[in-house]
Amino acid sequence: MTLVTQSTDKRYISEFESSEANALHTLYTELKKGIQSMKNGDVYTIEEAWGEIDKI
Repeated sequence: MTLVTQSTDKRYISEFESSEANALHTLYTELKKGIQSMKNGDVYTIEEAWGEIDKI
């Protein structure tokens, strides 16, 4: 394996780990919002929930 290949491999792994960390952080943040919403008693009717899902 050449130095260029080794460097490229390390950069790819680093980017993957960073991307994975960002995804986990985003998931955690959204789950935290959801849990807080439940604690606050904010609820949707089934129709409202499907409406939000359909927006995605």
